[in-house]
Amino acid sequence: MKIYVDDITSEGLEAAEEIDPQYLKLEMEQQGIVFTASVEAKARITKTGSEVFVSLSLEAPVEYTCSRCLAKLENIFKKNFNFNYEVKPGDILDIDEDIRQELILNNPMKTLCRPDCKGLCPSCGQNLNATQCECKQEG
Repeated sequence: MKIYVDDITSEGLEAAEEIDPQYLKLEMEQQGIVFTASVEAKARITKTGSEVFVSLSLEAPVEYTCSRCLAKLENIFKKNFNFNYEVKPGDILDIDEDIRQELILNNPMKTLCRPDCKGLCPSCGQNLNATQCECKQEG
């Protein structure tokens, strides 16, 4: 999302954009997180002197993979952020990197389908949430 500083009026500026997750290079598949459609970004932008304030709302469908049983979970990522930038007349702010970082930092490091997920049997791979396997359990 590019913001042209000279376009910001005294009343502020509204901006909206749909951003392709591949463009943001999120690369979160290894963590079991896949953005399944565009990230919808809506911004309210104001300027005071040499500072620009951006109030940003992000929303995107996301598919998580449970860290224990590998079940797929669909959810909607929704989050609001505030940024401020020091600017000069004529500047163009590109806030895509800030959006990328917020998307990465505000997703869970480990996703569970439910808090008491039993995971997979280490011997046969059976999902222990669905059925109890016949493997000999050590312990």
